[in-house]
Amino acid sequence: MEMAAGGGEHDHIRIALKNAKSQAQKAIATVAADAAAIASVEQRLRALSYDDVAGGSERRVAVFIAPDVTRVVDARFTETSVHVGPRFRLLPLLEDLKQTPDHAILVASRERACLYRAVGGILSEEKIPDLPGSLAAISKFTNQQEKGNIHGREDSGIPASYRGGLMSPAGPAGPSGVPHHSMGGHDWREDHEEDMRSYANLIINAVAQYLSGTNTPLVLIADERLYGMLRASTEYPFLVDKGITQHPDTLDQTEMRDAASQCLQSAVEKRRSETWDKLAMSLGRGDREASKDPVEIVTAAATGRVSHLFVDSGHTLYGHFDATKLTAEPAEDGADDLIDCAVVETLRNGGDVFPLEGRGSVETCIAASFRYPV
Repeated sequence: MEMAAGGGEHDHIRIALKNAKSQAQKAIATVAADAAAIASVEQRLRALSYDDVAGGSERRVAVFIAPDVTRVVDARFTETSVHVGPRFRLLPLLEDLKQTPDHAILVASRERACLYRAVGGILSEEKIPDLPGSLAAISKFTNQQEKGNIHGREDSGIPASYRGGLMSPAGPAGPSGVPHHSMGGHDWREDHEEDMRSYANLIINAVAQYLSGTNTPLVLIADERLYGMLRASTEYPFLVDKGITQHPDTLDQTEMRDAASQCLQSAVEKRRSETWDKLAMSLGRGDREASKDPVEIVTAAATGRVSHLFVDSGHTLYGHFDATKLTAEPAEDGADDLIDCAVVETLRNGGDVFPLEGRGSVETCIAASFRYPV
């Protein structure tokens, strides 16, 4: 269903919901299935209300109803329709896979460091243990000490100096130093550089630890100097190659979101193209590590053999699929869409699903690479 912007008391939302429920009821009436199950679905359908689907802005929703569950999820698909059958239909939601996947954005400058989660285009700040809030929070290097360096003074090791102890309350405040010349003088800039590297290391390690155990893509936004230090200090495997080398204070949250999304989209497109190229080469070799046969693919997906699946979301192939016996056959009067079954089983077993988007020959509607040949 497509919702209106703003989510207020819009009559056309109520009308859209009424029409969708009417279509669903007519579709349910044509299904021959367990009477108790159908009655439960019909009861849940009647209970679906305006409050369940309204809200948000420019919102599209997918409603999943089974005898024991009702779920309303935000979706970005282009199709508006009703599907009834023995299993949830996911193919219409394939458009979501063209969107930027959820990711994390690390924003870092001398003044602040924070991590955002980007989910569905919405940024939310994460609370991370051990993440320093700023360079000043971990550095002993002060503005006064930097001025002392400019004026040709170095640490004297006495109280209130950089390496000295704390000055007593009765004593003079601020850094103290002694004049120095080029021979043997201490350059405060070296300490500043050391503090910056330590700051970058603490930031990226805290974030990597927080994201460990996930495959969350991470985008960096930092000024050029700090950006280089952050990249050099981590081996986080899902750090996006392209980042934003710009001071975060020059970007508002919308600009940060859009810039990070663009960086990630480039990485996604690159990975998708590389994955298709390997699949296409396997098809060309005929090495049994890839296939374009829907029947072979859906049964392989059910056994967990499909690692990557490319699908034409506009294509339907009706048939019969038995997940227990692992058999499938095309049939015009079939209750299952074999293409959709391949999507469901691939996702269920941890595989990746991508829109085909014109790849392959004209007759190609589905293609898959296998984890191992048979």
